[in-house]
Amino acid sequence: MLLARKIIGRVSGHAYATQATFADGDMVIVRECARGGKLALIGPLSPSESYHTRKGVLPHSAIIGQLPRARIESTKKDGAGGQFMAQFPTLDEYVPLCSRRCTPIYPKDASAILTMLDTSPGDCILEAGTGNAGLSMYLARAVGPTGKVHTVERSSNTSKHAQLVVEQFRRGVLVPSIEFHVGVLGEVINQVAVSIDKSLANVLNANDSTTTSEGPEQTWKEQGNVAAPLFDGIVLDMPTPWTQLPQVFGFLKTDRFVVCYLPSISQVMDLVRACRQWPLIVEDVVEVDWRSWDVKVALVRNPDPSAGSDEAMVCRPTHTPIGHTAFLVKLRKCGSQ
Repeated sequence: MLLARKIIGRVSGHAYATQATFADGDMVIVRECARGGKLALIGPLSPSESYHTRKGVLPHSAIIGQLPRARIESTKKDGAGGQFMAQFPTLDEYVPLCSRRCTPIYPKDASAILTMLDTSPGDCILEAGTGNAGLSMYLARAVGPTGKVHTVERSSNTSKHAQLVVEQFRRGVLVPSIEFHVGVLGEVINQVAVSIDKSLANVLNANDSTTTSEGPEQTWKEQGNVAAPLFDGIVLDMPTPWTQLPQVFGFLKTDRFVVCYLPSISQVMDLVRACRQWPLIVEDVVEVDWRSWDVKVALVRNPDPSAGSDEAMVCRPTHTPIGHTAFLVKLRKCGSQ
């Protein structure tokens, strides 16, 4: 953790990926150079550690000090090892491959969420459901060093793991843009707001001390009247977002967006019903499909002599499984009342 923070000052953006050599503490992608070779995310690199593969042992010390795309030989007791190529992981590679405590929001959904939020550099975003911090990192990269992502997670252990995941990506380049909070969103939202704007402390504390017997509808009206519009976007990755929205949407700027990540269509239906009582318009419900294709030149085993070449193009969908992940529900705030 100390290593990550010390290096942040001299590492920024894509200059890191194109100029730096691999160092102690880095996370690295290694690929087998053979056809059909597998790839893996290894690290943090340590001179005393090794990565064991089917083609032998790859010492971390052989990677440290090398430039990206360098080829490294593995060692085998009974003969020659294999060749591997090392590179820094992109965010799209890092999120699915890094250690996890729960299923991450995959790149295909993360990119759609960024678009639905209309995220820009300098924005302040609220995320509920940190998980592995996959989406947190995409949001942090979108808002840039002048913006901030406030992410809330119920489990303290999951939040600690997420912080480690962020620190290990590109030597902690995204750490300054993410603020981690632990607790139930509706219970900690005032603390998050005060951490952004200290002047709200008296107003929000007064609101907390006010009780009402008129149910959640009255609660959101009171909250909407006193809450300051702090956030340019809100993302809710939770099973029942309609239970937390009354406490948080007052902090969203008017004409900005909430995106809810919901695996089941029945959850979408419950959310749409609930939104009728709030100043939130359901603008879109999306299921993102992403299919990769394998397009390459291949050698024909028994070529036709008249063809003049033993090469042919292979064009087909890859064997990567395609399945449903979630529905993305986009809500627009149309006012405080």
